[in-house]
Amino acid sequence: MARKKKKEPTHVFEVNVSKLSISQEKYIDQMIQFISDNMKVKDVSKDGNKVNFELPESISKKMFKLRLNRFLYQSDLKNDFRLISMLNEGKQGYMIMER
Repeated sequence: MARKKKKEPTHVFEVNVSKLSISQEKYIDQMIQFISDNMKVKDVSKDGNKVNFELPESISKKMFKLRLNRFLYQSDLKNDFRLISMLNEGKQGYMIMER
């Protein structure tokens, strides 16, 4: 009989992209693709100006922030935007703000 796999605990990171969506919508889709390619993303949901990434608990908040900063750098947005940490109703996440 096959063993059941244990479900790995996950947590949700929220990214508020309201300032980024004003300038160009295409960067949001590129960000989702970049994070999905570089991290073990279980689920991605986009509702309005917020993108929620469900990641395993083995991935820290700092690692997630590094990946977001890398995306901004590779997309040549690092000089225009920056990340600000936020805490909403128990959800961890970041807000992308203009410099």
